Amino acid sequence: MQGQDRNEELTSEEIQENWQLTKADIRTGAMDFSIDSLVRIFEQGDLVIPPFARRKVWTSSQNSQFIESLLLNIPVPSLFFAEDPDTYKYSVLDGTQRLDAVLSYVKGEYPLQGLESLASANTLTFEELPHRMQRHLLTCTMRAVIVAATSTSDVTTAVFSRLNTGGTHLTTQEIRNAIHQGPFNSLTVELAEGEDFRRALGMSSGSVRHMRDAELILRYFWLTDEASDSAPSPQALTRYLQRKNESSPAEIGKYRESFVTTLDKCLTAFGSEVFRRWLPRQDKAESRFSTPLYDAQMLAVRNFSNPEINQNSVQIRLGMRKLFTDPEFKEVLTPSNKHHLMSRVNAVVAMIESVAR
Repeated sequence: MQGQDRNEELTSEEIQENWQLTKADIRTGAMDFSIDSLVRIFEQGDLVIPPFARRKVWTSSQNSQFIESLLLNIPVPSLFFAEDPDTYKYSVLDGTQRLDAVLSYVKGEYPLQGLESLASANTLTFEELPHRMQRHLLTCTMRAVIVAATSTSDVTTAVFSRLNTGGTHLTTQEIRNAIHQGPFNSLTVELAEGEDFRRALGMSSGSVRHMRDAELILRYFWLTDEASDSAPSPQALTRYLQRKNESSPAEIGKYRESFVTTLDKCLTAFGSEVFRRWLPRQDKAESRFSTPLYDAQMLAVRNFSNPEINQNSVQIRLGMRKLFTDPEFKEVLTPSNKHHLMSRVNAVVAMIESVAR
């Protein structure tokens, strides 16, 4: 009822004006791309499929059936691209599985299988198709709705989110990764694939992570750059990523070194207990990863030298366990307590200083 009362206070003209302002932010166009042209612009780097979207979901049979649809002239859903305002390259908002099916088949990465209408083509790769069928496939068109570069990034993000709510729900970081391509974003994806980091998170190389790992790395960089006593909001991380995508190669290198060096110190200092809460009664560490503890340990070890960490790793680990007997420390580790970031960082710093200096 409150929402209804509030709407009744607005005049029809005000509601229409609000609608007009919002609608004007979204500028789209449509273009028909031949399969041949899609292959070409992808190989040229002018069509970008976000790294997370390259994780294949469709089976070989599903890929084959999509190729069959194209060969039989069956209408297929439109693709959605976003136009980059600086490079004018296209980033895929929706349709990655369809694109992957086409690009992979033309490149000879799989043979057709599970076809019914064109069962005689089963087991054939693209090169093994009759020449006329090859030409037909390459000249087939797929329509793409393009969100123009003149649209605002917030609107583009909203479009991407809405397009992808029908299937597996995408995380904020997956949406960031699709919309805000750039060298800093690539750095977070690169570091997320590091073997040491995956092991620290307890994630295998083949696990589906929804880019939580890349967001943790982005979070670390935000925390080292921003003087704040609170954890970053999703909006703050997005704005930060946008700014940092303007970084020079030298700056990217410094960020890479900072993360790798800090992670190495954490692994040396806390070993298998890194980023895990210690359970004094059970005399063991939780198996579950703790984001508040990740923040605290990563920020705490930054200003200690490698010799200080290496020579005192046993004492540091014992000191960390002792911290978990302190009710005040455990209180500032609760995820909902966002305003005690520096309290938990300072507690870990003080503990390390007490044994290493």
